[in-house]
Amino acid sequence: MEAMAGWAYLVIFVLLVVDCLIPAVPAETSVIAGGALAASGHLHVAVVLLASVAAVIVGDLLTHEAARRGGRWLLDRWLRDERYHRAVGWVARLLERRGGAIVAAGRFVPLGRTTVALVSGYARFPRRRFLPAIAIGALLWSGYTIGLGYLGGNVFTGNPLAAAGLGVALSLLVTGVTTAAQRMRLRARKAGHP
Repeated sequence: MEAMAGWAYLVIFVLLVVDCLIPAVPAETSVIAGGALAASGHLHVAVVLLASVAAVIVGDLLTHEAARRGGRWLLDRWLRDERYHRAVGWVARLLERRGGAIVAAGRFVPLGRTTVALVSGYARFPRRRFLPAIAIGALLWSGYTIGLGYLGGNVFTGNPLAAAGLGVALSLLVTGVTTAAQRMRLRARKAGHP
């Protein structure tokens, strides 16, 4: 049982690191499942949290550094369109003003974690500001995501698959609601309303 748990922690860690680099990996589901398995006593919640936080920091730092060192050349090749240069410039200016908050909050936005890590590296956002912000974002996101699984594990005692399913459904619901609210706010702003 302990050997199986060790593998589960490693799987969570590896999937999250890879997800930071390739966002198509179902890493969030593995963290939710880890929370559900912790609720049923198969895993230790503190170790799931440690694996998740460490993986997010490592993965985002790798993405940030890749963009910082070689990403400028790659992005310049891909971003020949003036719209993209303006968008990257806008995000870079936003990072200057509210960098830490954007880096931490980017973890909660679909594709935001990779985008923020890439653009912050491209814009040469200082590591001394990036690391504490990503650590805070990793801790908050991991706690939230594990909590969803843990809640599901307590609701569906003895059925980790249903527990993980509930956690994923709650995560999608929260993401959908916040995305819709953000879009409504942007539309209102574009229409000239405060």
